[in-house]
Amino acid sequence: MKRIAILRYNLSHVGGAEKVAVNLANALSADYQVHLLSMTMDGAGLAFDLDPAVHFHNFFQGNPRVRELTWKASRALRAYLKQHGIELVFSIAPATNTIMLLACMGTGIKTVFCDHHSLAFDDGRGRRFQRYLGAKFADKVVTLTDEDRENYIQKYHLKAGKVSFIYNWLESLEGQPEIDMTAKKILTVGRLSQQKGYDLLAKVASQILPANPDWTWDIYGEGQDSIKADLVASLEAAGCLHQVDFKGNVKGMDHIYPGHSLYVMTSYHEGLPLVLLEAKQYGLPIVSFACPTGPSEIVSDGRNGYLVAPYDVALMVTRIQTLIDDTDLRQSMSEQSMDDTEKFDKARILAQWQGLIHELLGE
Repeated sequence: MKRIAILRYNLSHVGGAEKVAVNLANALSADYQVHLLSMTMDGAGLAFDLDPAVHFHNFFQGNPRVRELTWKASRALRAYLKQHGIELVFSIAPATNTIMLLACMGTGIKTVFCDHHSLAFDDGRGRRFQRYLGAKFADKVVTLTDEDRENYIQKYHLKAGKVSFIYNWLESLEGQPEIDMTAKKILTVGRLSQQKGYDLLAKVASQILPANPDWTWDIYGEGQDSIKADLVASLEAAGCLHQVDFKGNVKGMDHIYPGHSLYVMTSYHEGLPLVLLEAKQYGLPIVSFACPTGPSEIVSDGRNGYLVAPYDVALMVTRIQTLIDDTDLRQSMSEQSMDDTEKFDKARILAQWQGLIHELLGE
């Protein structure tokens, strides 16, 4: 049985990349010996449920900066990979690229850099450097969309065969979810960070909520205190803070989506947002900026939601108000939410991952 490792910097965090890492480990464990590795953890444990067949290991505690941990972590990882006979390592997102590449140098272990974000997400020299290393020195690069695959090939002058795109998949649901389109509740899920566009959400909510005093807006996620403070201040100034409920992090969103009738995303950039796939799966009409990348792959404009030109707040307000005013339209969009989801089929996407492993390791 082939032995592979999936590496993420901090698996105690609640986020899309962490969920993807756990889901991938669980799914691949049926055919491979899978080791899910976290370089450090600062929470109570894994944020998502792990299959007992997966070997889990965390190396360090706390939340040190990547550059502070790199050398120590790469030595620890190298020892672990050798001890367990690992043949292939997946680095989920740029943060662990240096650690992975140093640990695997000269060992013959194959390396894959999986960028969970869009190439448009550039938050400084550290991420740019990690991406450059992954693009140039990993054996393969995996992006979430074909658009980003082409972006990688062009930006880093890579051969077409080095870069693949593989969608996130939709997990199957037990039974048909019951969505109440009469629920006057808007939902947003996402880490409180600049990337998620909460400054834009504040501008949208400050117009939508005062005009619709019987509607409320639930926000799930934690993150930067300054982001929340700015959002609270804006909502308070608009007189609608009482209509917004900050829910924090929860383990498992299955019971959350059905209690809402509209999903809104205001991100500046994404990869292929799992929350939109989940909202779609639960039948929620979606209103999202058509940011790079992902929303345009998931939302069919005018059919199961609305794509809004980045970052047109006035148009987003109009689209949300249209759905608030028309329960029948929300119901119609809900009924069409799963019409174009074949490309996110789990078996189909899992076969792509298995094909990639076969390409690198053979039979």
